[in-house]
Amino acid sequence: MSSQTVNPVDWLAANLRIIDKGGSLVPLVPNQQQIQLYAYLARQQAAGQPGRAIVLKARRMGVSTAVGGLFFALTNLNPNRSAFICAHDDTSSADLFQMTRRFQQELPAGLQRETEYSNRREIVYRSPWRSQVQVQTAGTSTLKRGALVHFLHCSEVAWWRDAGATLLSVLQTVPDRTETLIILESTANGASGEFYDRWNAAVAYRQANPTRFDGYLPVFFSWLQFPEYALALEVGEDLGYLDDDERGLVALGAAPEQLKWRRQVIRDKCGGDDELFKQEYPSTPDEAFRVSGRPAIPAAIVARHEATSRDPIRRVVLRREGGAVKAYDVGSDVQYYWQVWQGPQENTDYVVGGDVSEGRLADPANPRSEPDASAAVVIDRRQLVTVATWHGRIEPDWFGEEMLKAAQWYNQAWASPEANSAGMAALAAFTRAGYGRLYQRQRSLDTTTADDSPMWGWKTTVGNRDYMIDSWIAACRADPVDGWDGRVLVLDKQIASEEKSFVVKPTGKREHQAGCHDDKLFAAMVGWQLHLSCPRSFGGGVGVTIPKRGKEWVGGFDTWDPATAGAGKGDETG
Repeated sequence: MSSQTVNPVDWLAANLRIIDKGGSLVPLVPNQQQIQLYAYLARQQAAGQPGRAIVLKARRMGVSTAVGGLFFALTNLNPNRSAFICAHDDTSSADLFQMTRRFQQELPAGLQRETEYSNRREIVYRSPWRSQVQVQTAGTSTLKRGALVHFLHCSEVAWWRDAGATLLSVLQTVPDRTETLIILESTANGASGEFYDRWNAAVAYRQANPTRFDGYLPVFFSWLQFPEYALALEVGEDLGYLDDDERGLVALGAAPEQLKWRRQVIRDKCGGDDELFKQEYPSTPDEAFRVSGRPAIPAAIVARHEATSRDPIRRVVLRREGGAVKAYDVGSDVQYYWQVWQGPQENTDYVVGGDVSEGRLADPANPRSEPDASAAVVIDRRQLVTVATWHGRIEPDWFGEEMLKAAQWYNQAWASPEANSAGMAALAAFTRAGYGRLYQRQRSLDTTTADDSPMWGWKTTVGNRDYMIDSWIAACRADPVDGWDGRVLVLDKQIASEEKSFVVKPTGKREHQAGCHDDKLFAAMVGWQLHLSCPRSFGGGVGVTIPKRGKEWVGGFDTWDPATAGAGKGDETG
């Protein structure tokens, strides 16, 4: 893997020492996963490519030890090499350098090289060797700019502040030469951010190019791969009933001994919370991202909606012609359109909720991040399904017109954009048209003002925002008895994605992670509030009550074929 050929597994075990979990000084004998990582990098370099890997891991999997030992070996055995290790905080940086210094201190006498100094979190060998290992903390957008690095280890990237800018700087220090190495590794920190995006990009590239060795190899280490995460069964011991999670783990290859260990850890270390176990010991990459961070939407809901979401059956624009609203299918060249999973159905009523863009950046700390967009969601009130959505950046009054056309097309649905500052222009489209099913807020009983003018539109406030979020969660989560039957069904992949990146911030506020959006999610939440508040009616028959759960959807989503549920081309509603 360098100008001096060496088997890293044998060399590390023979020459380096670490402190094990029991507090003893022992040889660094790589485990199976560490050996696997070395093999991945060696295969790339054997194919004439630089060694590049992005590693997603659970806690205490030994990745930092494996990389630190490898980098130390390469600088000790080869002159004029520079290794740079960058951690997410000062404590981790200190720990990583202490490990590196221990490698140097415990080397066999024949391998000891004279150093210029071994402080400042840096080991530098004297001339003529001149190789060095340096450890720093991430935190600046100019990290290591202008330097030359041969071996780069970026640790816990998902937890770096301004990871995008910092990586842009430090990655430029490594030339694209076969002998160089870059390892980006981290535990997950929610389903968004620089590490999440880079992981998904690496996975997508590898899936599209399975025989190539260039680019970053995505490497995931599941807790199921570690032999120490198991407890022996007693003679005749039976685990008894297996819950859904355990059956899923069995499908992934989990042995009874591993399930027993998992149960003990959940009971003794996770306070009985299996979601906390998944956070510490993910079994799949998707699980790692979904349950990490501080998710505001329960992981089970996100997983359900990811499973039920799919591509729309139509992309349409809505036009008024002769007093009617007609839908016309469009191609990918059209910028603004409705995604439709089910067109208007007879004897069905709908609500249309909208979230109006205020121009806020996805990441306030990054002026180059994308601003939010306006979004609308149509919900079938009988079968509780998101059947159509719209998303884009247009003027609020034009967005209001789009919502109005959708409300008219969907059987004169109850509708409302959010009545924030920008939303007032969207509301004007409804009031100008004299639309009869625009949501109207109610004044509280203790209101003393003499103003009795109507308060049009749903308005999210500090007082009702948490209620709105909690109502959505309650509508989507599985019932202890009926399971997912009668729960809100999400068909739009973007809503499911926004649920995944909707988190609890350190302040306690629930909102999207920096760099992400929640436009469609809030439009769906507004729509759900309309469903809870507005009279039940459909078509032209005002006041006709219909059941919330139609018998035609027996057995839930799987019996409904969206391929045959859409309206025909040129459908119209007066």
